[in-house]
Amino acid sequence: MNTMKKRVRQLIFAYGFLTALPGLGRVRILPEETGGSTLFYPLVGVTIGAFFYPLAQLRALSPFAISVLMCVFVLIFTRALHADGLVDTFDGFFSRANRPDQVLEVMKDSRLGAMGYVFSLCLYLVKIAFFYEILRNAAGSFPCFLVAAPALSRGGVAVAGALFPPAGTKEGLGQAFVKSIGPGHAAGSFALMTAIACALTRPPLYGALLSVCSAGLWAAWGLVSKKKIGGMSGDTIGAGIELTEVCCMILMRALFQ
Repeated sequence: MNTMKKRVRQLIFAYGFLTALPGLGRVRILPEETGGSTLFYPLVGVTIGAFFYPLAQLRALSPFAISVLMCVFVLIFTRALHADGLVDTFDGFFSRANRPDQVLEVMKDSRLGAMGYVFSLCLYLVKIAFFYEILRNAAGSFPCFLVAAPALSRGGVAVAGALFPPAGTKEGLGQAFVKSIGPGHAAGSFALMTAIACALTRPPLYGALLSVCSAGLWAAWGLVSKKKIGGMSGDTIGAGIELTEVCCMILMRALFQ
C-alpha cells in the first residue's frame, strides 16, 4: 500500500512538475523519490500530445497557423520549463568557457545570451516547420502518431538520468533528481513510451523504432552533456526534451510521408 501511495504521489508530481495543470504542483515528495516520477513522464507527454487533436480541428485556420498554435500551446502548457533549460544550455555550451564549472556558471546566469536566443529560435522554427509538414501531409485527417512525439521525448529522460551522473558538485534538487533515477526507472519509462508509440503508429514496428531512436538520442545527448559539464543537469534535461521532440518529429515525417 505504501508503494502504491508513493507511485500515486510520483504520478501527480510528474504532472505538476512538467505541466501547468492547476493544483497538482502542491504535491510534495522526498528528493530521493523524484527520480521515480520519470516512470510517468511518457504519460505526461501523451497527455500534452492529446491536445494536438482539438487544435488540428480548427478548420478555419491554415495548417501553418495551427502549427504555430501547437508550438505555443506546448510552451504555455509546460510553463516554458524546457525552453528555459534549452536557452541556458545553449548559452553555456556555445560560450567560450572551457571547463565544466565555467560552463555551469554561464548556464546559471539569469541574463539571456545571444547564443541561447538564436539557437533556441532556430529550433522552434524547425519545430513549427515540421508540425506544418506533418499536418499538411496528413491531408485533412489527424496524424495520430504526432501525439507520441511528446511522450517519446519525455520518456527518454530516465534513460539519460540512469546512464549519466549529475553535473556539478553542489548538492541541490537537480543533483538529487538525477541521482535518484535508476535502471528500473529507465526500463519502465522506456517500456511505457514504446507501448504508447506502438499504439499510435501503423505499423506498430515504427513505434518501436521511434522509441529506440529516442533512447539513442538521449544517450547521445548525455554524452555531449558529460563532456561539457560532467553529466546531466536540470537545464540539459529540459534542452534534451526539446531537442529530442524535434528529432522525433523529423523521423515521423520521414517514416509517415
